[in-house]
Amino acid sequence: MKSYICNGLPRILTVCASSLLLTLFFSSSVFSSEVMAAQKKPNILLIVADDMGYSDLGVFGSEIQTPNLDALAQDGGVQLTNFHSAPTCSPTRSMLMSGTYNHVAGLGAMAEWMADNQRGQPGYEGYLNDRVAPLPALMKDAGYATFMAGKWHLGMKADQLPNARGFEQSFAMLPGAGNHYSDKGLFPFLPKTPYTENDKPATLPENFYSTTFYTDKAINYIDSVTTKGDKPFFGYVAYTAPHWPLQVDKKYSDKYKGKYDIGYEGIQQQRIERMRQLGLLDDNSTVAADNQCYAKWAQLSADERKQQGRLMEIYAGMVQALDENIGRLIQHLKDTGQFDNTLIVFISDNGADARPEEGLGGEKGFLDENYNNQFENLGKGDSFVSYGGAWARVSNTPFSLHKGMTTEGAIRVPAIMHLPAGLGATGIKDEFMSVMDLLPTFMDIAGAPLPGKTYKNKNVVEVKGESVLPYLLDNNTHLHQDDVYGFSVHRRQGLQFNDWKIVRIPPPFSDGQWQLYNLAKDMGETRNLAKSQPAVLTDMVAKWDAFAKETGIVVSQQDARVPSECR
Repeated sequence: MKSYICNGLPRILTVCASSLLLTLFFSSSVFSSEVMAAQKKPNILLIVADDMGYSDLGVFGSEIQTPNLDALAQDGGVQLTNFHSAPTCSPTRSMLMSGTYNHVAGLGAMAEWMADNQRGQPGYEGYLNDRVAPLPALMKDAGYATFMAGKWHLGMKADQLPNARGFEQSFAMLPGAGNHYSDKGLFPFLPKTPYTENDKPATLPENFYSTTFYTDKAINYIDSVTTKGDKPFFGYVAYTAPHWPLQVDKKYSDKYKGKYDIGYEGIQQQRIERMRQLGLLDDNSTVAADNQCYAKWAQLSADERKQQGRLMEIYAGMVQALDENIGRLIQHLKDTGQFDNTLIVFISDNGADARPEEGLGGEKGFLDENYNNQFENLGKGDSFVSYGGAWARVSNTPFSLHKGMTTEGAIRVPAIMHLPAGLGATGIKDEFMSVMDLLPTFMDIAGAPLPGKTYKNKNVVEVKGESVLPYLLDNNTHLHQDDVYGFSVHRRQGLQFNDWKIVRIPPPFSDGQWQLYNLAKDMGETRNLAKSQPAVLTDMVAKWDAFAKETGIVVSQQDARVPSECR
């Protein structure tokens, strides 16, 4: 990505253009007299789902009922169809909070899976490091009240928690996953999942369900800001759904009873047809090939089909419950007169996760010893299941593989942006964007400058993302042309340059050699052009080598504790 220098010409032009647009926006007649009188900067609400696949929303082709997010995209919103995350959870979150690469911001690998040769290296601290200016602190400096509710996953120590990074109010689950109904520890080495509220240990209520509770907290935080009336807010709602363990009230999962009896291939074909109807695919679009790691539906026994169908029913129920609660947030903004003056962004933190049940739980037999996974109990708080790679492939339709990889199935995620009223950006936008672009976009709409090379008397790296506002508001503007975008985590690497992309993935999913794809002609990454386009491959690998050297990538010499998702 281009480096944005705060006092450099490109940034000045971007800010000036956006400032003009925002001046027009604030003076627009579509606003109520109360809002116009207040001349408040727009609120910003960032909503993140956990491990949701590209095609899991109705507006992206799913059969799952997601009317609220669909409306956010279709009723005055922008659907971003080429939006990219990191391959896994905490790396993406570090990019969100810094505007730069995860292997610069401290999460070059997830802290849980850090390889021995990476430990202690710059960019591999295992938490959001001090080399970056954190987004919530920047928003606070810009005059925003800041809050978060949900998953943090960016550090466990006191000086690494949300309030130490600029969130004035926070209710945070600190690690990467938790029981959706309680703070019961998932693994033997974590007997109790730690939660904090404003940096103090927090206790969960008896009726806790993660999706509902985080929504309640976010609404309370919004009210605590808006009742004062003197500041706009920056809110970050980081849901843990639909990340395993798959748990949701039966009133949601039972809505899908029998829906998935036609199997993986049947549901995927239905999604592909809907994506074509929605204009997300055309007749020339490629769809990722079957992964030989997973059995086809016809190869399963009757009992296995029953089990697999139920797992997907629960997953779908979790997604619908998530959408319903996001609807509550949106309705609250409307009820309190905040909706028209709020930038709302929804993304998933990475693609759907493929790990089967036997890949979870740490020690062998842990799930059976600590959870009740009888069929009738699945989805309850004392059960612990995931839905595995075959359903993850469906969730990530039409893309290849899943979370943890550097293929599109891991890093191209559903994204929606609903701008404040008056800015007029709507429809489908298909240019490449990434999570690094959100920080400069938020600063742009707040009318605040990006940090330079220092922040609060500390040297910091410069933001690598770019504001997407000029692109969204002007059809003649483009993003990231001739920019290099690289990604690396857990022995998986990749790099994209315009339409070309290289990926390198170790066994069992590939042979560890560089693969070459033209995404404009092959979004499903089905045709490896490494042998037929050797000159392009050589150039792309050279770009990777330069990128890795410039940004300090340390390639893992081991897979650490990363389980094999391949049966």
